[in-house]
Amino acid sequence: MKAENQIEKTYAIRNYETDFRQEIRPSFMLGLFQEIAGDHSAEMGLGFRKLGEQGRFWVLSKIYIEVGRKPVGGERVRVRTWPHCPNKATYERSFAVYDERGERLIGAESRWCILEKGGRIVPCSRVEQPEIDFLPENCLGKVDWLIPRVERGAAPDFALTVANSEYDLNRHVNNIKYADYVFNCFTVRELEERKLAGFQLHYVKQAFEGDRLEFYRCETEPGVFAVEGVRNGEETVVLAQVRFA
Repeated sequence: MKAENQIEKTYAIRNYETDFRQEIRPSFMLGLFQEIAGDHSAEMGLGFRKLGEQGRFWVLSKIYIEVGRKPVGGERVRVRTWPHCPNKATYERSFAVYDERGERLIGAESRWCILEKGGRIVPCSRVEQPEIDFLPENCLGKVDWLIPRVERGAAPDFALTVANSEYDLNRHVNNIKYADYVFNCFTVRELEERKLAGFQLHYVKQAFEGDRLEFYRCETEPGVFAVEGVRNGEETVVLAQVRFA
């Protein structure tokens, strides 16, 4: 039996998912994508429960998001996602968010992999793949995944020590939390004066309870910022880019 090659769901943006302007927070954009991707993966026979029985789990490695308009609290949106044909070890997936008039508000491209509990990447050839007619088109077409390294300042722009509330079911910092950390590098005034055009995240290493995370930002061109998250003063755990219009 073939799996559906795409899935759509409608969500209402809740007030606690919004920021001080009552617009959806970037972390909850990731939350919507994570939820619908998980639902579709389960329908495809590659859901969390099925992989967990094999000692495996999904990990988001990269995501690139373009924002036309951020939906506001109480607004209903339609979220669509579709996967692409897997390569050697990477699964790519597109996302699109539409308002009730059918206008696309947000588009995204993402890259995922399946890990064993020990942290080793599982090649796609070792995973039973669903029978599916993959859609050829990407939501955003070809995107530039390159993020320049950050020149670290004397003091971080944001820092925290990881506690249990940052964790997900894989017992490390949930990937959506990093969006909050990255945008905490900007002041309320900076965010009030700018319009978000997009952002991307590259997940490099996992972070755990007790780790000290420090985030540094630098402006690489007008309105474009690179952000680096560093664990315990040594290892890079995440790279990000934030683009303002």
